[in-house]
Amino acid sequence: MFRDHKDKLGWDQTLANKAFKALKKLVVEGQVPPDTRLDSRSISDVLKMSVTPVREALIHLEAERYIVGSPKCGYYTMKLDTKHISDQYGVTKIILQDVFRGSLDGLQRRLLLLQMTPTWVDHGSVSEFLESFCERVAETTNNGITADLVHESNIRTRYVRWLDLQRPERLSCIRGEMIQLLELLDRRDKNGAIANVDRQFSAIISNVPELVLEGNRRAGDTKDSWLETLSISAES
Repeated sequence: MFRDHKDKLGWDQTLANKAFKALKKLVVEGQVPPDTRLDSRSISDVLKMSVTPVREALIHLEAERYIVGSPKCGYYTMKLDTKHISDQYGVTKIILQDVFRGSLDGLQRRLLLLQMTPTWVDHGSVSEFLESFCERVAETTNNGITADLVHESNIRTRYVRWLDLQRPERLSCIRGEMIQLLELLDRRDKNGAIANVDRQFSAIISNVPELVLEGNRRAGDTKDSWLETLSISAES
C-alpha cells in the first residue's frame, strides 16, 4: 500500500531513493517550514544530482501524502493537521488492541528484545522504544499491510511524539504506563493491556491539537536554511 515504489527492482540504489529519504526525513521531523515550495532545481544543486531523480522523489512524496502539489504547479510542505495525526494514532491503537485480544504467547517472543526499557531521560531513545514496541506487536499479525500501517503511522506521528516527550509530566506518565503495559503482557492480562492502550492513546490524542499548534509554530520559526540542513543530512 505504502511501499509500491520501494518494491521496484534496484530502487534502494537509485538517486531518486537518496533524494526521497533525505527529503522525507526533513519533512517528518518538521525541519522545513509549512507551505515551503520544494524547488527541484535548488534541491538537485544541494544533493549534487540532476533534476530528474529529485522530481521523481517529489512525486513519490506527494503520492504518500507527505507533501502536496503536482509537477505542473510545484510541490509544497504541509502544516501538521490535528485530524490526520489523531487518525494515525487511532489506527495504531486499534491494531494493538486487536492483537492483544488474540494469543499473547507469540507476542511475548517478539517483545523479548524490548525487555531492556530505555533510561527515560533520552527523548530520542524513548521515542524509538515506543515505535519499536508498536511495530513488533503489529508484526505478530503476519500481515504485511497491518505492519506497514503501523510503520507509516509511527513516521507520520514522529514529530508530534517527540514534542509530547519534551513535557516532563507526559514523559513521566508514558513511562509509568509502558512499564505497567509490559507487566500486564507478561502476566497475559488481555483486558488490562487493552485498557492500558486505550488510556495511553486517549491521552496523546487529547493533546494533539496543542502539540500541532506548537509544531507548526516551531517549524515556521525555523532560523536555519532547510536546504543547508538537507545538505548535511544527505552527507551523513
